[in-house]
Amino acid sequence: MAIIHQIRRKYRTKQEETVGEIMEAAGALSSIDPEVVIKRKAAEVSYLMALLHGGDWRVEIDHENLFVLVTPA
Repeated sequence: MAIIHQIRRKYRTKQEETVGEIMEAAGALSSIDPEVVIKRKAAEVSYLMALLHGGDWRVEIDHENLFVLVTPA
């Protein structure tokens, strides 16, 4: 079998490779679901806004429209 057929690419595109390398260098690769991480980070921002500005804050995440909202409740 030729060498070219033995090489398996880790990423499908150069862009995926670049993003993957950045994430790996930052230590961001884990087995945690990215949607859960986004939910936690948004909740953390909501908590910090409440500490800084007071009041209740709500989080709205829409993955379909690529939208995250943190606003006073």
